[in-house]
Amino acid sequence: MATRIAAKRKRIYTQVARAHAAAETEQRILLAATELFAETPIDAVRLEDVARLAGVSTKTVKRRFGTRDELARAFIEAAAKQNLEMRNAVQPGDVQGGVSMILEMYELVGDAVMRILAMEGRVQVITEMAEKGRELHQAWLERVFGPWCDPSPAKRAHQLALLLIATDVFTWKLLRRDRRLTLEQTRAVVEDLVATALPRRP
Repeated sequence: MATRIAAKRKRIYTQVARAHAAAETEQRILLAATELFAETPIDAVRLEDVARLAGVSTKTVKRRFGTRDELARAFIEAAAKQNLEMRNAVQPGDVQGGVSMILEMYELVGDAVMRILAMEGRVQVITEMAEKGRELHQAWLERVFGPWCDPSPAKRAHQLALLLIATDVFTWKLLRRDRRLTLEQTRAVVEDLVATALPRRP
């Protein structure tokens, strides 16, 4: 009896250890992909490069994620999850917190996002995820800034359109990269745009 229990415990331990090892391997591959995708267009990244950076074989990458597009999907979904967590930390009506969060996020990933969006229409997974990203951003605008918007549907839609321009990654890129404004100057511009959209906010 004791022998059977010991054998069962050993099997459970082995299964748990393998699961942890598999999770760690997948995490290393995703981290390697993140580093490469942040610097190189997704359609130019090779699985061999990801494998080398992750310290695993190309066969392991293919076994865990399949094709490059499937790896890109996993990378984008992981980034989207982190994006959602940051957005959900902002409470409804917290306009200042919303502006701070979105600028912080763009400072971290804005350049990579711009490179990824440049491939929209060329890479199917990016086209799909870009559309989901726009839907997520619109829902976030309505949740965070909506409490200060006019109840009239037409006026509310107009305000949300202004807020979309104020908080879009392309606006961040225009101010921070094209115009070379500092972060504080960019914040001031975005806050002015938000104030224009929400004149009744106390």
